[in-house]
Amino acid sequence: MLMNITWTYIWSQIFTVIEYVLLGTTYFAKKRKLVVILDTFSMLAGIVAYILLGADLGLAMSVVILLANFYYLYDEHRRGKNHKLGLRDFVALGVVLAVIAILAVWTYDGPLSLLSVAATVLYEISIWQNSTKVYKFLGIPVALCWMLYNGFIFSVAGILSEGIIFLAATVGYIQAYHAEKLARRRRSRHKKRRQIKV
Repeated sequence: MLMNITWTYIWSQIFTVIEYVLLGTTYFAKKRKLVVILDTFSMLAGIVAYILLGADLGLAMSVVILLANFYYLYDEHRRGKNHKLGLRDFVALGVVLAVIAILAVWTYDGPLSLLSVAATVLYEISIWQNSTKVYKFLGIPVALCWMLYNGFIFSVAGILSEGIIFLAATVGYIQAYHAEKLARRRRSRHKKRRQIKV
């Protein structure tokens, strides 16, 4: 079956590319605040794309991510970037996951539409905690879920872009893993030197 290419579809694909260019840069950011800021602009572009595509569940999940990002930015500004997770953080995550579940039921469009729900749940868990390494690691299954969802809604730019995001998340995670390994080695060497001096 041939797909009808309209101006609405073309604009949806342009906004999809913008969304994924911004999202791809998050996997190379070293600070959580920058990740959240870039992802907020990415979600705004994604919301426009999903409206144009008529993808209700994808739109709903993007709105949840956007609103949660505003909360994370506010919370980080108020409490600092290195605060330890407490009861308030778990309650916030619980509220976000409950909203995702409600919207998933409300906008359900078949089993494949739930791929966007799985991607959103994994994303929220990854951005909720303070480790960019965990964010990058969970970005790999998130990208796979969104890639399959974009296939479900016939977004060619989304499928191709998620393939690139999958690679970006994988490379970003490998870089973070090696950087952490190198930092551990340096700390170990420094500790040994101090022990020798003593």
